[in-house]
Amino acid sequence: MVNDLKLECSFSSWYPIFKKDSLEARILHIPDEVLKYLEHDTFVLPLEAAKSLPKDSEWADGSPVTCEEEETDYQPTFPEFSQQIQEILDEYDAVFVKTNWSTPADAMWVAPTKTLKCNTLEEIYLLLKSSDRIAKDLNIVKSSKDCEKPLPFCLVLKQWRDINPCTEFRCFVIDNELIAISQRDISQYHSSNESQKYDIQTDIKSLFLERIKGRFPLRNYSFDVIRYKKDKVKIIDFGAMDVASTKETLFTYDELLNHIENTPEFRFIGEEIGIQPKPPMQFCIPQEISEFFQSRDNVTLLDLIQRRKVSNSRPGFDRAKTPASSSHRKPPTTTTTTTC
Repeated sequence: MVNDLKLECSFSSWYPIFKKDSLEARILHIPDEVLKYLEHDTFVLPLEAAKSLPKDSEWADGSPVTCEEEETDYQPTFPEFSQQIQEILDEYDAVFVKTNWSTPADAMWVAPTKTLKCNTLEEIYLLLKSSDRIAKDLNIVKSSKDCEKPLPFCLVLKQWRDINPCTEFRCFVIDNELIAISQRDISQYHSSNESQKYDIQTDIKSLFLERIKGRFPLRNYSFDVIRYKKDKVKIIDFGAMDVASTKETLFTYDELLNHIENTPEFRFIGEEIGIQPKPPMQFCIPQEISEFFQSRDNVTLLDLIQRRKVSNSRPGFDRAKTPASSSHRKPPTTTTTTTC
């Protein structure tokens, strides 16, 4: 499992090397007591993250909450770690959350914003506690303890910024050479990719040759970038070079290994016809929970957690995922550019 994600691609491993070429981030090592909390089956927010209940709080069925409820047997508290997070929140106002390799994208449906934008401690803990992707990262870090240089489990916080999807690209490197660039969000047609295709290729290739090649320790890997204007490209993340890295891109793994001749080849959606649904939307709220929220105006899962004490058994839907229904559409037209 460790080899699948590559220890070199952990954010805490590569960010110190490429800090000047990346979006600013803060890395917090997650202490052991927080790791145990994330593994614990009880779904309850830490004491310092739970806000005091307003006087008119109600149960899910509309009945008033009284103060006669019994205390839960498990009420975690991490004052020092939570204070570190709060200080970053105070500085950034809102943050983007991830761990060593993954974001809690599968748990976005529980967040009030339905995104990875977090404004409070409650929202950060809620996403971390609800995500299978974060649990997978935790398991990988645990399995790396037998390695020569075990990795700490890290919380990565970046200042939230609204990023135009047309500025994001995934790049593929084989044998230490940049061979392919793909539009990252293949659910949309962006006319700027056509009009700026040669500048996009040139800018990303320059970043690779001048700042990445020879500095990243692997010879085969992928990396994501944001090109927010001409000659301005920043690294978002590094990943393994494998079948998983080509999902939701315009290349297949087999193509990258055997069929790319004029490098780097740049592919993007060439027209609006046949655009596919956005992949992250596959992580959806369970139907019965969706129906409940539709029956109550302006209520979020975080509201429900704040309104009542949570029992020691985790709700059956806390990590449930219902795949979005697939649609049979004409595949989008892909444009390939190979001249830089």
